[in-house]
Amino acid sequence: MTSFSADERQLLDESLQNFLSEKYGFERWQQRSGPSGDQYGSDEWRQFADLGWLGVAIPEEFGGTGGGLTELAIVMAAAGRHMVLEGLLGTVVLGAGAIELAGTQAQKGDLLPKIAAGELRLAFCHSEQDAGYARDYVTTIARPVDGGYALEGQKAFTLGAQAADLLVVSARVGAADGPVGLFLVPRETDGVFLNIAPALDARLGAEVRLSARVPGSALLGRADVDRTASIDHLIDRAAIAVCAEACGAMAEATQNTIEYLKVREQFGQPLAKFQVLQHRLVDMSLACEEARAIVHAALEALDVGAASAQRTVWHAKVQTAQSARFVGTQSLQLHGGIGMTDELKAGHLYKRLCVCEAMFGDADWYLKKLGQTLPEYIHVWTQDDRMKPSEVA
Repeated sequence: MTSFSADERQLLDESLQNFLSEKYGFERWQQRSGPSGDQYGSDEWRQFADLGWLGVAIPEEFGGTGGGLTELAIVMAAAGRHMVLEGLLGTVVLGAGAIELAGTQAQKGDLLPKIAAGELRLAFCHSEQDAGYARDYVTTIARPVDGGYALEGQKAFTLGAQAADLLVVSARVGAADGPVGLFLVPRETDGVFLNIAPALDARLGAEVRLSARVPGSALLGRADVDRTASIDHLIDRAAIAVCAEACGAMAEATQNTIEYLKVREQFGQPLAKFQVLQHRLVDMSLACEEARAIVHAALEALDVGAASAQRTVWHAKVQTAQSARFVGTQSLQLHGGIGMTDELKAGHLYKRLCVCEAMFGDADWYLKKLGQTLPEYIHVWTQDDRMKPSEVA
């Protein structure tokens, strides 16, 4: 992994903001987000690739620029700020991440350059209806047949699945108690059925039902390796990427609210002149900074492989969810009833924040996970400090 300098990260952010501000304005977003709109614009996707965004975290040997999660988070933050409809999360975070973690060298050499070049779109189909947020719940089965596999099962709603070239599907190999494998399944394979629907924020996705056969080459890596730990790591990556996306949406919601209060008048003067409303804007800005700070810490921890990385990601998910809820509701309240209409951006940003908050686990789920690991965390800490656990109290 190549570490970007502060100047390079700044240039990356500026290129994102300049392009998306010019080419991805709110009116353009409204046209494309409707039922008949092109949510996966081929022109936009090709431009994303030409600008190097799709390969920012792909190793240089496979056609990328070799950045880390911090660089990828800059892309996701811009996507949140401008409510990008294309499936960056499924392709460059989860899809490319799955191939890099579980794929053979040949699979990496074949697929990762195509992702960086914008020639391949993916969706990560792992969650199932009865799983809740559990990451190790997999009932889909891949039974070996005639040099390939017969996939049987159903996956819950996945953003971008309706437009992906390949679905990355988790399944237990051989039987219900077999190791979990990851399979690359072309979306148009016979026996793959999609129930397409919009998410709350108007982005499209699909539930996936599988009764299909795929060749042996569809399996990422070896059949006897359980990928549960890799999936756990992938979802941590996705969770922090969604946190970065929420930070971008929160920043835009705050700025959008400031601009609205500057032009909306009451008692003969702009609402921005009222001190009580200025205080609420300051609180929104502080909530954005609180989320941004913990997200940055989690990104650094993941990039360097720190032992505390997963816990820091969980903390970031909790703080980001709390900040997103506060910023989103404050923005709507300061806009008044008109904020929830389709004509204004505020309501759409609020919906985007709601989706980000729920993806890969909400705040309550991560708080419970943190609580479950607390005794172990204290025990490790007291050992390091040469104290007995009983002395901590």
